[in-house]
Amino acid sequence: MSAAGGVFCPAGSCRVRALACGESAFLSGVRGCRFRTDMLWGLGGAAVCSSAVAVVDPLGPPGQLALALGMCAMVAGWLALREEALVRVQVLAVVLITSGVEVAATRWLGLWDYRLHNLPAYLPALHAVIFLAVLVVTRCLPNRRFLPGCALAGVGLWAAWQLLLSERADTVGVLWFLVLLALCRHRETATRVPAIVVVTVPHDIMATGTGMVAYRPHDVTGLMSIAAQPSAIVGGYALIYCLASLMAPPLLGLWRRYAPRPSAAS
Repeated sequence: MSAAGGVFCPAGSCRVRALACGESAFLSGVRGCRFRTDMLWGLGGAAVCSSAVAVVDPLGPPGQLALALGMCAMVAGWLALREEALVRVQVLAVVLITSGVEVAATRWLGLWDYRLHNLPAYLPALHAVIFLAVLVVTRCLPNRRFLPGCALAGVGLWAAWQLLLSERADTVGVLWFLVLLALCRHRETATRVPAIVVVTVPHDIMATGTGMVAYRPHDVTGLMSIAAQPSAIVGGYALIYCLASLMAPPLLGLWRRYAPRPSAAS
């Protein structure tokens, strides 16, 4: 018999408990290290890709193709080494949806233009990088209920300022903020809102500041004005990611149901 903290217990039991505590502390340290590494890779990867776009995009189509290949390699490596099948399907859904949005917004609706008046080859891979960065940051942020509220308050204040106090009223941003509020009824989307703000708003400011993309002053109807994008950007990305989250499980189920299975070795 041995005493620990004034409570007698069998020596073997105390030893097992101590080992369990040590293992728990070790696993906690491993998880914390992984979270820090993931946060670094997520934000760092998004920052590197955004900076590369600012530097290489002016070089024209060859530079855009080189960016596309580099980003595709980075996304493929991350998905192969770090993510499960459901996330891979979500990334595929994000790429498909954003590709359609890019075509519709630039060719049909005339909402924005790119520097070379083309659709850069790196756009699908860049959207995949941004989504993975949002996913990683969401995982690493502490699970606090006030974080989504703070993010929504910031976006709402930005939209209100652009509508009421800016030189040109921004009605599109307010509409997208209302969409964002509605989307937050989807729990997964609500938890992603802080990360969407952290990742997409700096990227959008960089893209417009360097001339990679320029927004039109009005929508195609001429009825709604566009003064600043962050409130609209957050709502737009939230909608795309919500759709991808809803599409991924049935798509993955169909794949697993109908995908050819390797025949058993005789």
